[in-house]
Amino acid sequence: MNPSGNSFPLDLKPFARLIVNADDFGISKAINNGIVKAHCNGIVTTTSLMAVGRAFDHAVALCRAFPALDVGVHLTLVAEKPLLKQKTSLAGKDGYFPPDISMLLKLLLNQRIQLPEIQAEWSAQIERILNCGIRVTHLDSHQHLHALPGIAGLAIGLARRYHIPFVRIPMEDRLVARPITSHGLVRMTGSMALRAGCLVARLNRRRVPGCQSPRFLGFHEGGRLNPESLERILRALKPGRVYELMCHPGLTPEEPYIRRWNYGHQIELDALAGPSVQSLLIARNIRLCSFADLSDMPAALKHYPILGSDGK
Repeated sequence: MNPSGNSFPLDLKPFARLIVNADDFGISKAINNGIVKAHCNGIVTTTSLMAVGRAFDHAVALCRAFPALDVGVHLTLVAEKPLLKQKTSLAGKDGYFPPDISMLLKLLLNQRIQLPEIQAEWSAQIERILNCGIRVTHLDSHQHLHALPGIAGLAIGLARRYHIPFVRIPMEDRLVARPITSHGLVRMTGSMALRAGCLVARLNRRRVPGCQSPRFLGFHEGGRLNPESLERILRALKPGRVYELMCHPGLTPEEPYIRRWNYGHQIELDALAGPSVQSLLIARNIRLCSFADLSDMPAALKHYPILGSDGK
């Protein structure tokens, strides 16, 4: 099992804390099994569970089998079926959400999706997970939809209603120097769009009372986190801060709609469970932790300047 740093000893030497959060838990059994492998044999401390995922029940069983795996809600509005069964603007004639973010944005811009229905659906997704007896420590979303202007406030309001202390603010921290690649340029463009969306939505670590967010990393590598890029990230972490590294480990999924993403799930799993990762954490004085660990910190340590505000 990975070291989670539950006791947070007051070391004289400063250290960085790292939450390694695996997205898409519940989307397929192959992804679920890969995430658990990355937790048991690697450095994943946390996962985000899709209440509408097609392998949700399988994921819940794994949560019970591996209780040290911290769990949050991966709010979803694309590609899956809504939980709410009554007629809704969120679903097409086939009963599914819009297939991707571009179609969702088009419907939102044309005011063909009702925001109260998003709020009701997301509330149902959170409650489905809570009703399984799972402690929910954080909120984020599939394809970062909760950061969209007009929708972000719904996610923050739900976090407050359900007493969920952490909400992902997907403004990629700029501390990592990366080589220029075609994939990197595409992700860089997406990162800039996300940053702009967060700013328009006023999603900022200082401007969301009652919710917190560690410094965010991993969007640039989305679906392509390999040993080299993981090492580059770990070497860039600064002492005295908490970071969330988003990742997508998994076994190779069979579902065509997931395979179309062209994500290297197995590559990410191998990187996160690689033989040199633990030694690098020790060498760089990085402590693995989870959102639950941060929530359970003694009050005296909560004043430690861990959560950033400027993405620098």
